[in-house]
Amino acid sequence: MRVRALAVVVLVSAVGVVARADDKPLDRGELDRRVAEAVYAAAVRGTEMWNKGANYEGCFRLYQGTLAAVIPLLDHRPKLAASAKEKLDKAAGMKAVEGAFLLREALDDIQNEIAPGAKSDPKAAPKVDPKAEPKVEPKKATTLWERLGGEKGVRTIVDDLVAATSDNNDVKLFRDGKVKLDIKGVNHMKQMMVDFVSAATGGPAKYEGKDMKSAHAGMKITEKEFDAMGAALVEVLKKNKVAGSDIDELMKLVAATKKDIVEGKGN
Repeated sequence: MRVRALAVVVLVSAVGVVARADDKPLDRGELDRRVAEAVYAAAVRGTEMWNKGANYEGCFRLYQGTLAAVIPLLDHRPKLAASAKEKLDKAAGMKAVEGAFLLREALDDIQNEIAPGAKSDPKAAPKVDPKAEPKVEPKKATTLWERLGGEKGVRTIVDDLVAATSDNNDVKLFRDGKVKLDIKGVNHMKQMMVDFVSAATGGPAKYEGKDMKSAHAGMKITEKEFDAMGAALVEVLKKNKVAGSDIDELMKLVAATKKDIVEGKGN
Protein backbone atom coordinates (compact mmCIF):
# COMPACT_ATOMS: atom_id res chain seq x y z
CA MET A 1 0.00 0.00 0.00
CA ARG A 2 2.84 2.37 0.78
CA VAL A 3 4.46 1.85 -2.62
CA ARG A 4 1.08 2.29 -4.28
CA ALA A 5 0.51 5.56 -2.43
CA LEU A 6 3.90 6.81 -3.53
CA ALA A 7 3.02 5.92 -7.11
CA VAL A 8 -0.07 8.10 -6.79
CA VAL A 9 2.04 11.00 -5.52
CA VAL A 10 4.42 10.65 -8.44
CA LEU A 11 1.54 10.39 -10.91
CA VAL A 12 -0.05 13.56 -9.55
CA SER A 13 3.30 15.33 -9.82
CA ALA A 14 3.69 14.19 -13.40
CA VAL A 15 0.17 15.26 -14.38
CA GLY A 16 0.84 18.68 -12.93
CA VAL A 17 3.75 19.12 -15.30
CA VAL A 18 1.95 18.54 -18.61
CA ALA A 19 -0.78 20.60 -20.17
CA ARG A 20 -4.32 19.33 -20.75
CA ALA A 21 -5.29 18.42 -24.28
CA ASP A 22 -7.50 21.49 -24.66
CA ASP A 23 -4.82 23.91 -23.42
CA LYS A 24 -2.26 25.67 -25.55
CA PRO A 25 1.11 23.90 -25.77
CA LEU A 26 3.46 24.98 -23.00
CA ASP A 27 6.46 27.08 -23.93
CA ARG A 28 9.86 25.91 -22.70
CA GLY A 29 10.00 28.47 -19.93
CA GLU A 30 6.69 27.34 -18.40
CA LEU A 31 7.67 23.71 -18.83
CA ASP A 32 10.95 24.33 -17.01
CA ARG A 33 9.12 26.10 -14.20
CA ARG A 34 6.77 23.19 -13.66
CA VAL A 35 9.57 20.64 -13.80
CA ALA A 36 11.51 22.65 -11.22
CA GLU A 37 8.44 22.81 -8.97
CA ALA A 38 7.88 19.05 -9.21
CA VAL A 39 11.52 18.32 -8.47
CA TYR A 40 11.57 20.72 -5.53
CA ALA A 41 8.39 19.24 -4.06
CA ALA A 42 9.78 15.70 -4.35
CA ALA A 43 13.04 16.74 -2.68
CA VAL A 44 11.26 18.34 0.26
CA ARG A 45 8.79 15.48 0.69
CA GLY A 46 11.53 12.88 0.37
CA THR A 47 13.62 14.63 2.99
CA GLU A 48 10.71 14.60 5.43
CA MET A 49 10.21 10.88 4.83
CA TRP A 50 13.92 10.27 5.38
CA ASN A 51 14.53 12.36 8.48
CA LYS A 52 11.22 12.18 10.34
CA GLY A 53 10.01 8.69 9.53
CA ALA A 54 13.23 6.89 8.54
CA ASN A 55 11.29 5.74 5.47
CA TYR A 56 14.34 5.19 3.27
CA GLU A 57 12.57 2.90 0.84
CA GLY A 58 9.70 5.35 0.39
CA CYS A 59 12.11 8.25 -0.17
CA PHE A 60 14.00 6.20 -2.75
CA ARG A 61 10.79 5.28 -4.63
CA LEU A 62 9.53 8.86 -4.58
CA TYR A 63 12.76 10.17 -6.09
CA GLN A 64 12.77 7.32 -8.59
CA GLY A 65 9.21 7.98 -9.75
CA THR A 66 9.70 11.74 -9.97
CA LEU A 67 12.77 11.39 -12.17
CA ALA A 68 11.03 8.86 -14.40
CA ALA A 69 8.23 11.40 -14.90
CA VAL A 70 10.34 14.51 -15.59
CA ILE A 71 13.25 13.14 -17.63
CA PRO A 72 11.12 12.90 -20.83
CA LEU A 73 10.31 16.61 -20.37
CA LEU A 74 13.98 17.56 -20.53
CA ASP A 75 14.48 16.74 -24.21
CA HIS A 76 15.48 20.37 -24.78
CA ARG A 77 18.26 19.88 -22.25
CA PRO A 78 19.88 16.70 -23.59
CA LYS A 79 22.97 16.71 -21.35
CA LEU A 80 20.89 17.18 -18.21
CA ALA A 81 18.41 14.51 -19.33
CA ALA A 82 21.22 12.06 -20.12
CA SER A 83 22.90 12.64 -16.76
CA ALA A 84 19.63 12.16 -14.87
CA LYS A 85 18.82 9.02 -16.88
CA GLU A 86 22.26 7.57 -16.13
CA LYS A 87 21.80 8.10 -12.39
CA LEU A 88 18.27 6.68 -12.52
CA ASP A 89 19.48 3.51 -14.26
CA LYS A 90 22.44 3.11 -11.90
CA ALA A 91 20.28 3.54 -8.79
CA ALA A 92 17.96 0.76 -9.95
CA GLY A 93 20.57 -1.79 -8.88
CA MET A 94 21.41 -0.16 -5.56
CA LYS A 95 20.00 -0.47 -2.06
CA ALA A 96 17.44 2.17 -1.09
CA VAL A 97 19.76 4.05 1.29
CA GLU A 98 22.53 4.39 -1.30
CA GLY A 99 20.21 4.86 -4.29
CA ALA A 100 18.28 7.67 -2.61
CA PHE A 101 21.43 9.78 -2.40
CA LEU A 102 22.26 9.24 -6.06
CA LEU A 103 18.71 10.07 -7.15
CA ARG A 104 18.67 13.14 -4.90
CA GLU A 105 21.83 14.26 -6.67
CA ALA A 106 20.02 13.96 -10.00
CA LEU A 107 17.05 15.97 -8.68
CA ASP A 108 19.38 18.69 -7.40
CA ASP A 109 21.19 18.80 -10.75
CA ILE A 110 17.88 19.49 -12.48
CA GLN A 111 16.89 22.08 -9.90
CA ASN A 112 20.24 23.86 -9.98
CA GLU A 113 20.38 24.07 -13.76
CA ILE A 114 16.80 25.07 -14.42
CA ALA A 115 15.85 27.38 -11.55
CA PRO A 116 18.83 29.76 -11.37
CA GLY A 117 19.40 29.94 -15.12
CA ALA A 118 15.90 29.84 -16.61
CA LYS A 119 16.27 32.94 -18.82
CA SER A 120 12.82 32.61 -20.29
CA ASP A 121 11.20 32.40 -16.87
CA PRO A 122 12.55 34.66 -14.11
CA LYS A 123 9.99 33.20 -11.68
CA ALA A 124 11.52 29.74 -11.75
CA ALA A 125 11.23 27.73 -8.55
CA PRO A 126 13.82 28.46 -5.85
CA LYS A 127 16.74 26.18 -5.15
CA VAL A 128 16.26 23.38 -2.70
CA ASP A 129 16.80 24.47 0.88
CA PRO A 130 20.22 23.13 1.96
CA LYS A 131 18.71 22.36 5.36
CA ALA A 132 16.48 19.83 3.66
CA GLU A 133 19.40 17.59 2.66
CA PRO A 134 18.85 13.98 3.75
CA LYS A 135 20.99 12.95 6.68
CA VAL A 136 21.95 9.36 7.20
CA GLU A 137 22.05 8.45 10.83
CA PRO A 138 24.96 6.06 11.40
CA LYS A 139 23.73 2.59 12.16
CA LYS A 140 24.50 1.68 15.73
CA ALA A 141 26.43 -1.56 16.05
CA THR A 142 24.30 -3.77 18.24
CA THR A 143 26.23 -7.07 18.21
CA LEU A 144 29.82 -7.83 19.12
CA TRP A 145 30.29 -9.04 15.54
CA GLU A 146 29.34 -5.61 14.22
CA ARG A 147 31.50 -3.85 16.80
CA LEU A 148 34.46 -5.96 15.69
CA GLY A 149 33.96 -4.62 12.18
CA GLY A 150 31.79 -7.36 10.70
CA GLU A 151 33.31 -9.87 8.29
CA LYS A 152 35.99 -7.48 7.05
CA GLY A 153 37.10 -6.54 10.56
CA VAL A 154 37.09 -10.09 11.92
CA ARG A 155 38.91 -11.45 8.88
CA THR A 156 41.63 -8.83 9.40
CA ILE A 157 41.89 -9.79 13.08
CA VAL A 158 42.21 -13.48 12.19
CA ASP A 159 44.86 -12.76 9.53
CA ASP A 160 46.85 -10.67 12.00
CA LEU A 161 46.51 -13.32 14.71
CA VAL A 162 47.79 -16.14 12.50
CA ALA A 163 50.67 -13.96 11.31
CA ALA A 164 51.57 -13.04 14.90
CA THR A 165 51.49 -16.60 16.24
CA SER A 166 52.70 -18.79 13.38
CA ASP A 167 56.34 -18.44 14.57
CA ASN A 168 55.55 -17.88 18.25
CA ASN A 169 57.26 -20.64 20.27
CA ASP A 170 55.00 -19.93 23.24
CA VAL A 171 51.89 -20.65 21.15
CA LYS A 172 53.17 -23.37 18.80
CA LEU A 173 50.28 -22.84 16.41
CA PHE A 174 51.49 -25.59 14.09
CA ARG A 175 52.67 -27.81 16.96
CA ASP A 176 56.40 -27.64 16.12
CA GLY A 177 55.76 -28.71 12.53
CA LYS A 178 53.53 -31.65 13.39
CA VAL A 179 50.54 -29.83 11.91
CA LYS A 180 51.38 -29.39 8.24
CA LEU A 181 49.14 -27.03 6.29
CA ASP A 182 49.64 -25.68 2.79
CA ILE A 183 48.22 -22.29 1.76
CA LYS A 184 44.82 -23.85 1.09
CA GLY A 185 44.85 -25.49 4.51
CA VAL A 186 45.82 -22.27 6.29
CA ASN A 187 43.06 -20.38 4.48
CA HIS A 188 40.57 -23.05 5.51
CA MET A 189 41.72 -22.75 9.11
CA LYS A 190 41.28 -18.97 8.97
CA GLN A 191 37.78 -19.37 7.52
CA MET A 192 36.83 -21.73 10.33
CA MET A 193 38.07 -19.14 12.84
CA VAL A 194 36.03 -16.39 11.16
CA ASP A 195 32.93 -18.58 11.13
CA PHE A 196 33.42 -19.54 14.77
CA VAL A 197 33.71 -15.89 15.84
CA SER A 198 30.64 -15.06 13.74
CA ALA A 199 28.56 -17.77 15.38
CA ALA A 200 29.72 -16.72 18.86
CA THR A 201 29.27 -12.96 18.46
CA GLY A 202 26.01 -12.60 16.54
CA GLY A 203 27.37 -12.66 13.00
CA PRO A 204 25.58 -14.08 9.93
CA ALA A 205 27.91 -17.01 9.21
CA LYS A 206 27.36 -20.36 10.92
CA TYR A 207 30.23 -22.46 12.24
CA GLU A 208 29.99 -25.90 10.68
CA GLY A 209 33.34 -27.31 11.78
CA LYS A 210 34.10 -29.75 14.56
CA ASP A 211 33.39 -28.84 18.16
CA MET A 212 36.38 -27.37 20.01
CA LYS A 213 37.23 -30.58 21.86
CA SER A 214 37.22 -32.74 18.75
CA ALA A 215 39.05 -30.16 16.66
CA HIS A 216 41.95 -29.97 19.13
CA ALA A 217 42.02 -33.58 20.30
CA GLY A 218 45.50 -35.01 20.40
CA MET A 219 47.28 -31.68 20.03
CA LYS A 220 48.19 -31.67 23.74
CA ILE A 221 47.80 -27.91 24.00
CA THR A 222 48.91 -26.69 27.41
CA GLU A 223 47.38 -23.97 29.51
CA LYS A 224 50.52 -21.88 28.98
CA GLU A 225 50.15 -22.15 25.20
CA PHE A 226 46.45 -21.36 25.40
CA ASP A 227 47.15 -18.26 27.49
CA ALA A 228 49.93 -17.19 25.10
CA MET A 229 47.47 -17.38 22.23
CA GLY A 230 44.99 -15.32 24.26
CA ALA A 231 47.63 -12.69 24.99
CA ALA A 232 48.50 -12.50 21.30
CA LEU A 233 44.82 -12.08 20.46
CA VAL A 234 44.49 -9.19 22.90
CA GLU A 235 47.43 -7.42 21.26
CA VAL A 236 45.93 -7.94 17.80
CA LEU A 237 42.58 -6.57 18.98
CA LYS A 238 44.29 -3.49 20.39
CA LYS A 239 46.22 -3.06 17.15
CA ASN A 240 42.90 -3.07 15.28
CA LYS A 241 41.52 -0.45 17.68
CA VAL A 242 38.83 -2.66 19.22
CA ALA A 243 37.24 -1.07 22.28
CA GLY A 244 38.38 -2.35 25.67
CA SER A 245 34.88 -3.46 26.67
CA ASP A 246 34.58 -5.44 23.43
CA ILE A 247 37.99 -7.05 23.99
CA ASP A 248 36.80 -8.15 27.44
CA GLU A 249 33.58 -9.57 26.00
CA LEU A 250 35.39 -11.50 23.28
CA MET A 251 38.02 -12.84 25.67
CA LYS A 252 35.29 -14.21 27.95
CA LEU A 253 34.01 -16.19 24.97
CA VAL A 254 37.53 -17.42 24.24
CA ALA A 255 38.08 -18.37 27.89
CA ALA A 256 34.93 -20.50 27.79
CA THR A 257 36.63 -22.80 25.24
CA LYS A 258 39.67 -23.42 27.44
CA LYS A 259 38.35 -26.55 29.10
CA ASP A 260 37.76 -28.15 25.69
CA ILE A 261 41.11 -27.13 24.15
CA VAL A 262 43.69 -27.56 26.92
CA GLU A 263 44.71 -31.20 27.43
CA GLY A 264 48.48 -31.32 27.61
CA LYS A 265 50.76 -31.46 30.59
CA GLY A 266 53.02 -28.60 31.63
CA ASN A 267 50.19 -26.31 32.57
